[in-house]
Amino acid sequence: MLHLNRGALENAEKLEKQESGEREGTGIPQDQALSFHRPRPISLTAIHSPAHSQGVFYREDGAPYVRLWMKNACDVELAVGREKYIFLEVERDVWELTLELEAGYYDAVLLVDGVEVLSPWLPIGFGAGHPRNFLEIGPAAEYLERGDAPRGKLCHEYFFSCVTGREETCLVYLPPDYEKHPDPLPVLYLQHGYGENETAWVWQGRIAAILENLLAKGRAKPMVIVMADGMLYGTEEDGLCHARYPEFLIRDLIPFIGRNYRVREDREGRAVAGLSMGSMQASMAAFAHPELFAWIGLFGGFLRNYIGVEEADGTHLQEALRDPESFFGQNRLLFRSIGREDVFFRFFLEEDQICSDNGIPCVRRVYDGGHDWNVWRRSAHDFLQLLFQEEKRE
Repeated sequence: MLHLNRGALENAEKLEKQESGEREGTGIPQDQALSFHRPRPISLTAIHSPAHSQGVFYREDGAPYVRLWMKNACDVELAVGREKYIFLEVERDVWELTLELEAGYYDAVLLVDGVEVLSPWLPIGFGAGHPRNFLEIGPAAEYLERGDAPRGKLCHEYFFSCVTGREETCLVYLPPDYEKHPDPLPVLYLQHGYGENETAWVWQGRIAAILENLLAKGRAKPMVIVMADGMLYGTEEDGLCHARYPEFLIRDLIPFIGRNYRVREDREGRAVAGLSMGSMQASMAAFAHPELFAWIGLFGGFLRNYIGVEEADGTHLQEALRDPESFFGQNRLLFRSIGREDVFFRFFLEEDQICSDNGIPCVRRVYDGGHDWNVWRRSAHDFLQLLFQEEKRE
């Protein structure tokens, strides 16, 4: 605990009054979220007045702009992709940036005087190994809007892993009226990408809104979605080992979900999918264990493993390629997708050839976009409509 003598307290009070007087008339809130000041009083008038508003807004012509309060800052910048944009100080400590961006999702890094900071006034997700801001530029696609579709539930679970020897975590999405379903529901194990965690598909991916909108229109089957942290570590010597995910999934995660939720235990009622690194994990799990999974989704995705190896590793594909007719005769769906501007597009084309040469049936989707959430959201939207359907799709 910090102790101040009476003189120090008086000086602190004088300083606070002085700062308050300096800011008087600027319309800038004296207290900020995540600061060490007292919480700002809630006032609808203050919240909605332009000077008190921070975040992403839209001008009369529809142009998006970011407005932030950065006390005593000299330079404020925003890195979006490979571009860096410079804010203008429009009032004292009030910074604005008009953006020429199309609607969609964008990773964003806020720099104040050259130092990366996390703004509580912009959306926050987890990526690149740490919490980070992102932008949602509207208008949002209809399938992402949170309309009046019935809502599901999200559960955060912790459990001990015999594979990693430590406590692991996962998020479990339950569809609307989960408790009222008379029979166990099919389950999708859905993985994030490198440097992300189990929250990515919830915050950046908006998977709940995507599925709930489809359910409301009768275009998807009710299902449970399990999202685990795929950045798995072993011993200090091992470090990160994403390739342990199949073992973790089979020995730890599937049994844990089976004990605690009403999900189907047959392969026809179980799917695995993921984006980028998560697609590699999904491929390794599904192809090595066809007795467990009948549905596979690879978004921004790869059949082979490209992480921690000098050359693409397709060891887990060997049995399927040895007798593709038998293997894929049992498989209900192999969904492969990627963005047309994805930096890994050439790998996707190489794996097109693998599928063609070996007679591997798959649903193939190529979208406008890169290696980003705009593509992965659309991938999930299309994949969910095919998942657990009675008719086999090719």
